[in-house]
Amino acid sequence: MRLRPGPQRKAVLSLHVIASVGWLGVHAGVLTLVAAGLAADGAARAGALYGSAATLGGLLVPVLSLTAVATGLVCALGTQWGLFRHYWVAAKLALTAVLVAGSNLQLMPATAGLAEATRGGTVLPPFADRLSLVIALSVALSVLVAASLLSTVKPFGRIRPRRRSREEDGSGAPRGSARAAQRASR
Repeated sequence: MRLRPGPQRKAVLSLHVIASVGWLGVHAGVLTLVAAGLAADGAARAGALYGSAATLGGLLVPVLSLTAVATGLVCALGTQWGLFRHYWVAAKLALTAVLVAGSNLQLMPATAGLAEATRGGTVLPPFADRLSLVIALSVALSVLVAASLLSTVKPFGRIRPRRRSREEDGSGAPRGSARAAQRASR
């Protein structure tokens, strides 16, 4: 299905940008809360911060990440960019797939685990566990920023189609020789 320029295409692109920027913002918020929990002066304060991070991420990351992927696929398949016509689109698709899986299956459950571990406000999980989540969220946020930059910079150019061999061509002749023969006969 081709998205023709007009209101429908603008609506899908707008929804994609809103979901993508929202996902980036929520990740930044979760990272900020988890980092503040790491630096908190007590278990009760850390527990409140981790609980806020888990609520924010648990409610919004699945919705925003899946919306960004779905609308991104519609934009890619419905416009001249295509999924595998340009390197930047293919790279963004790969990064986004890793981010969706990592965010929804690893990072947000780990954040919820910290919230659960500090629920009573009396015990903090090991510092290494809390620090590793801050580092993982920082990496994820960096990759989200990189995916966003790919959309605006559009580096690397087009993916060249694979050349067909003589056997695949079916003619047995070098590609373009029929055209050259036709031009020569004119």
